[in-house]
Order: sequence, then structure tokens, then C-alpha cells
Amino acid sequence: MLIGVISDTHGDLSRVELCSPYLKGVELLLHAGDLYEDAHKIGEALGIKAVGVTGNCDYMVKGPSEEMLSIGSRRIYLTHGHLYKVKKDLNPLVQRSKVLGVDVTIFGHTHMPTVFRRDGVLFVNPGSLHSPRQMLAPSMAVLDVGRHQVRARVISLVKTGR
Repeated sequence: MLIGVISDTHGDLSRVELCSPYLKGVELLLHAGDLYEDAHKIGEALGIKAVGVTGNCDYMVKGPSEEMLSIGSRRIYLTHGHLYKVKKDLNPLVQRSKVLGVDVTIFGHTHMPTVFRRDGVLFVNPGSLHSPRQMLAPSMAVLDVGRHQVRARVISLVKTGR
């Protein structure tokens, strides 16, 4: 199953169209927070089921701060990351993921894309569509959940001229 992963749109959906070419065959869209309501707007616009979580910029918004999903035999944990202070140290998030016994942890908050494995867990941060850090381009990720393995790749979204 192919899963699109985005984060940190901050209410600005102007770059969502850049994601479209990379969402062919995607059956689910995960939004790792900031802003929670963007997940549903984007999913509806693209005709894809979307699941999102709240982040540190979701003031007065009722929504989950974390979600647990089962895709086949794989368990995926979705959180924004601010509750685990991921900008300073990833160890609290790693420990939480181990306690939950997940295969994949999706997070945002840092606005910097990364994919890595630690202690048997695949960690994916798609970066930010709205305001990437360190002069990076806006980015997203695609998660490929297969029967025998789970892979992820970050996609840099550079707008090309027409």
C-alpha cells in the first residue's frame, strides 16, 4: 500500500498541487500536524482518505495529538513530535515508539525531512510544505508498506516552469 505523508502546511495549501504527481496510486494520506484541518481539506481536494494529528500550532482545535494505524500487519504511529521535543532530541520519540511496538513512526515539527531506522523502527519526517528549514525545498514523503518490508522516500518539491 502506498501512503502519502505531509506535514507542517500551516494553513497554506498553495503547494499541495506540487504533491499531485507523486500521489499516483496513493490510497491514504497522513498529515503530521500543523494544521490539523489541512489534512481533511487536502484529502478531500485530492480524493484521498486523510488522517491527521494536531500540532503545536493547532490552538483551540479538537483533534488527536497521536494516531495509531494498522496497515496489514504493520503498525504506524503518527504524531507531530512537539510533545516529545524532537527539535532537541529524538530519543524520547524513539522510546515512545519502542513502547508502542510500532514498525513506523511518522512525525513533523522540525520542518526538515529525514528517513532513518533506529531500534527496528522506521522514522519518517516529510519536512514542510509551507516553510522548509535550512533553505531546503518544500517536501513530502511516500511510504510503501509491503508484506515483507516498509520503505520510505522523501521527495523534494521543486516547482518547474511551464
